[in-house]
Amino acid sequence: MKQTKIILFFLSFLSLTLASCLKESVMNIDPENSVNIIEFANTGDNVAGSSSTYPRFTTDLGVVEAGKTANFNINVSYAATEVAPEDITVNIAVDTALLTTFNEQNGTDYSVPPSEIFTMPTSAVIKKGERVAQVQVVVANNSSFDFNENYALPLSITSASTGTISGNFGKAVYSFAARNYLDGVYTMEETAPMKDITSPSFTGWYPIDMQLITYTGNSVALYDGINYVDAYGHPFLSGESGSYYGSFSPVFYFDETGKITSVTNYYGQESGGSKRSAVLDPTGVNQATFNADGSIQSFEVSYIMTQSVASPMAPRTYFHEKFTYQGSRE
Repeated sequence: MKQTKIILFFLSFLSLTLASCLKESVMNIDPENSVNIIEFANTGDNVAGSSSTYPRFTTDLGVVEAGKTANFNINVSYAATEVAPEDITVNIAVDTALLTTFNEQNGTDYSVPPSEIFTMPTSAVIKKGERVAQVQVVVANNSSFDFNENYALPLSITSASTGTISGNFGKAVYSFAARNYLDGVYTMEETAPMKDITSPSFTGWYPIDMQLITYTGNSVALYDGINYVDAYGHPFLSGESGSYYGSFSPVFYFDETGKITSVTNYYGQESGGSKRSAVLDPTGVNQATFNADGSIQSFEVSYIMTQSVASPMAPRTYFHEKFTYQGSRE
């Protein structure tokens, strides 16, 4: 009886160990040690959290202009000691419940993209003599694409003509993001001195390279990450030392002609203890210049940081700047 208990304990331990190895493995199942498993193969690195049951693969689509498309790949594999003995049809479907589970386990807020912005095959065929089939998801930057959403496509293998669907890699989450045409690294210069009427010792830190990151389809937010702080914020000099305004970073909105129509605060208008906002100075140039191919060259903008802690929307700091495009962000 004692020997039976020991054997049962060993088998239970072995089963748990194998399940744990499968979940934490970086490279899915080893074909040499598997039996006809159908699964999503890695598309880049698995970037899901350690507590996640299912993997997540992510794609930066880069700059996708309005009306244009970009794509990313999905790999489906036959993990076995041999190659596929015949053509294997693998059926794939969007699984909204999967994304709910993934968000709960990873503390994320991904949403399923609307059907109007993507197309993908509902099946893949792993050819006889091969191990992997690859299909493409095509993403369109159209009127239904919302740059404020964190999109992720949750997919499940619903059936396969041959083989057993993997318990861990039979489901996968594919997150993706697009950049608008204004996104990139810029050199920020002054066209007139920065003026802080509350603290005259605060002066402009120019020229300086900054990032402008897609906020919506027609806007970008100022991000440092290079000079003083790795965050959305506007750096300046306090004497000879670097500093930045807390709870403040401008978001620039453009129309189809490149005119800057408004400026708001990334953290929200009247944000933080000082209730800081950003507003456009209509006396400025407030216009972008484009290259012959339609890509962004530079833009000039004038705007004001206001504070309403003492009085409604009282101007504090005046900015007059030119941003010259240097290249895409890493």
